[in-house]
Amino acid sequence: MSKQIFTTYWGGYFDTPLSDPQTLDMTPDYIDYVILAFIGPIKDSTVETTYLCSKYSESQIKEWIQVCHQKNIKVFFSILDTPQTHWDQIDLHIFAKSIKQKMIEWDIDGIDIDAESGMPEDVYVKTFIELANELYLILDGKPLIYTCYQGIAYQDGKILTAIKDKLNWIQLMAYFDTYTDMIALYQDYSTIMGNNICIGVKAGNPDITLLPEVAQLSQWNPNKKGMMLWTINRDIPYYTDKPNLTWANTINENINISFYYTLFYLMIYYTISQYLHLFANN
Repeated sequence: MSKQIFTTYWGGYFDTPLSDPQTLDMTPDYIDYVILAFIGPIKDSTVETTYLCSKYSESQIKEWIQVCHQKNIKVFFSILDTPQTHWDQIDLHIFAKSIKQKMIEWDIDGIDIDAESGMPEDVYVKTFIELANELYLILDGKPLIYTCYQGIAYQDGKILTAIKDKLNWIQLMAYFDTYTDMIALYQDYSTIMGNNICIGVKAGNPDITLLPEVAQLSQWNPNKKGMMLWTINRDIPYYTDKPNLTWANTINENINISFYYTLFYLMIYYTISQYLHLFANN
C-alpha cells in the first residue's frame, strides 16, 4: 500500500469576493498537485493563457507558482479546447512545441488533458490520441494525466486503450454521481487503468459532492491513486456556505487513514520486534 495523492484545480477565471479570496499561493501544503484551469489553442496552433489569466495577471500567477513550489506542491497546466478552436482544427505538433515553451516560462511540472471537446464524432478519438502522443514527446518524463467521466463504452475506452502507457494517472470528474455510481465508474475505468485513478469531487453548487460522500470516497479503496477536488478556489463560503477549505480538509483527514494505520502498526511491530531481539540476546 502506498500513500495516495491529493490533486486539486485552481480556476483563474472564478469570481471570488475580494474579502475572501482563495488565491493560488494559499493552496495548503497537504495538496500534492494543483492544476491550473484552463489554457488552450488558438487558430495559429499556439497556446493562449487569456482564460487562465481572466482575474489575475500572468506575472502574479507565476509568482504564486513559486510559492506552491516552496511548499513542495507540483503545478500543472490543464488544457481544454474552445468552441472557437477545436483540437482537430490545429496542428497538434506546433501546439505541443508551444506548450513546452510555456511550461518552461511558467515553471510547470506537468500537463492535464481535460477530455471534453465539441469536436465532430468522426475525428474525436483519433485527435485525442494524437494530442496525447504529441504532448508525451515534449514532456521529457514529466507527468501527463487525463481527466474524464463518460465511461469506457464511449470514446474514452478507445482513447485510453491507445494512450494508457503514456499517462501517469487519470482523474474522474463525475461530480454529479452518487457514491455508488462513482465507485461503479471507477471500476469501469479500472478495467483499463487499474488503480491508477483519482476520484474527483466538487465543492459548491451545482453538482456539489456532499461531505459524507467526500469522506467515504476518500476512505474507499486505499490502493487507488488518490482524490481530486474541483476546485480549491471554490472551497470557500461564497460557494459552499461552509468554512474555508471544508472539502479539502475533509479529503485530507480521510484519504490516507488506512495508510497511516498500517504505518502505525508496522512501527509498533518493529518496536516490539527490536525489544524481543534485545531480550533474547540478554
